[in-house]
Amino acid sequence: MCGIAGIHHTNVERTADAGELTRMLDVIVHRGPDDQGQYTDGSVAIGMRRLSIIDLSTGHQPIHNEDKTVWVVFNGEIYNYRAVRAELEARGHRFYTQSDTETLVHLYEEHGERLVEHLNGMYCFALWDAVRRRLLLGRDRVGEKQLYYARRNGKFVFGSEIKCVLQTDAAGRDLDATALDGYLNYLYVPAPRTIFSDIRELPPAHTLIVENGEVRIRRYWDLDFPPAAGDDARGTVDAFRTQFRRSVRSRLVADVPLGALLSGGIDSSAVVAEMAAAASGPVKTFCIGYGGEGSYYDERRYARMVADRFGTEHHEFVVQPDVVQLIPELVRCFDQPFADSSAIANYYVFRETRSHVKVVLSGLGGDEVAAGYERYVGLLLTRYYRALPGWLRRGLIERAVAALPDSRSGNRTTERIKRFARTAGAEPAVAYRSMISSFDDPWRERLYTPAMRARVDRSASQMFFDQYFGREGIPDLLNRALYADTMTYLSGDLLTLTDRMSMVHSIEARAPFVDHELVEFMARVPASLKLRGRTKKHLLKQAFRGTLPDEILFRRKQGFTVPLTVWFRNELNPMLRSLLSRARLERLGWFDPSVVERLIDEHTSLRENHHSRIWALLMLMVWQEQYQPT
Repeated sequence: MCGIAGIHHTNVERTADAGELTRMLDVIVHRGPDDQGQYTDGSVAIGMRRLSIIDLSTGHQPIHNEDKTVWVVFNGEIYNYRAVRAELEARGHRFYTQSDTETLVHLYEEHGERLVEHLNGMYCFALWDAVRRRLLLGRDRVGEKQLYYARRNGKFVFGSEIKCVLQTDAAGRDLDATALDGYLNYLYVPAPRTIFSDIRELPPAHTLIVENGEVRIRRYWDLDFPPAAGDDARGTVDAFRTQFRRSVRSRLVADVPLGALLSGGIDSSAVVAEMAAAASGPVKTFCIGYGGEGSYYDERRYARMVADRFGTEHHEFVVQPDVVQLIPELVRCFDQPFADSSAIANYYVFRETRSHVKVVLSGLGGDEVAAGYERYVGLLLTRYYRALPGWLRRGLIERAVAALPDSRSGNRTTERIKRFARTAGAEPAVAYRSMISSFDDPWRERLYTPAMRARVDRSASQMFFDQYFGREGIPDLLNRALYADTMTYLSGDLLTLTDRMSMVHSIEARAPFVDHELVEFMARVPASLKLRGRTKKHLLKQAFRGTLPDEILFRRKQGFTVPLTVWFRNELNPMLRSLLSRARLERLGWFDPSVVERLIDEHTSLRENHHSRIWALLMLMVWQEQYQPT
């Protein structure tokens, strides 16, 4: 695991500034405190910061081929590198390290830019072909690692985090108002945009080539959802368990201490079960919890149940987050507004875990791969809800639901019922987009000032979602939703969050559920085996029946988050009223202060649960103060 950065001048007479590259790398020392390296070749300079996981002694980067005409810097892990290496050695390639990174230069010699099609892993890399004067960037299929770039006046720069690019003169800090609109909709900025108008994100499963003064981007992978060819439940369960076991075991390769995050949910518990079966000694597991009014969110007793079942070396951390102090740090981690509040929990669990291990496995991705969200049930129920008479839906149900008070405990059941009633009467694409939106279209229309409304292309946010949910060739609603979530929320939110929160503490996180071969396998599984009636993750539960306790398999999903709902009504209320004061909002000129005041008042009085909207506005205001001070 590392961080990479680089500079490329399309004018070969210009020399890349090694000092500028050093500044780009210095701001991501947290990603690689163990080592650093640079390579310059006239108009090009590439470099890296290294967190040593595999081949601790000889894996120094940049790494080159036999005649030093191909150089690479790499961030991530290649899980099939040993098999790839054996094939390349059989074809005559000579290796001088034991690292997975070296396979890239030799694969490039064999396959050119199609080398990515031979990799199983999480990665971003930059490869320089000195003979062709070609720079090749690549990103893994599902998007576990991120890469950002900018170009101006013949200068192309890139880095593992936005802060690298901001160290150069190739990008300014001007706001992309349409990216901000996407952020308010989804709580993250949808790729390829970033909040900065000059900076772009390379999407997952894409390569980018800079050659002969031109930039060319190509997609190399996508998911297919073939029509169901039968419902062989037992055979599918066995095949899934085999594929999942292979995915977990491939992620156990490391030359440093390794453990697992254990929330007590089915996904992380399944990972721990497979780790325990493969390990020669006790697996190290880690869990955090909360006390006081946040006790509803505390899952430690479930984590202990799994830890006891598999005899793990279990560590619990009880945290009382100082959110006021943490918000600026979170903003610096992402460099742009990011409002998934589970970043708080992840920040603390990675911070505490780092003193014990350097690599952890997690259950991330299980919901998108195996159909674990309540909204999937809601989506399928919309067809029945739309069949009800309009007078019953609008005249009785929606009015009654709208009047329900929110829970004092932070339980989100009432919020979900209200969201369903508001959205379920629409067509599936509109209903599902509304289900996953924070500030949906009507909310954003009310929120913006007239001046801001004129700057925003609101259709871009809708098109970002519709290109996936509406893709041809996906035969049913559930798989449309799973595909859309995999291509948007999983990569844009969850995987970005995990990368930043782990790497800020110099720890590597691996996610077996997003192994691309497992994802492809699950795309071929009939929808009826993923979601059966109201039973979510049906296939996963059948696969681990008898291995995991029933109390784990069939408990209600909670999510790895923090009690912001409760905090905003109590100890954090003064902070949010200060950061979102009328004076600040009027000075900024983006939002109608009366709409924001209504949000806060409704949330505080238990009329509505607006915690995700309030958190989004707080993170945006702090970002603006840090990166665009007025």
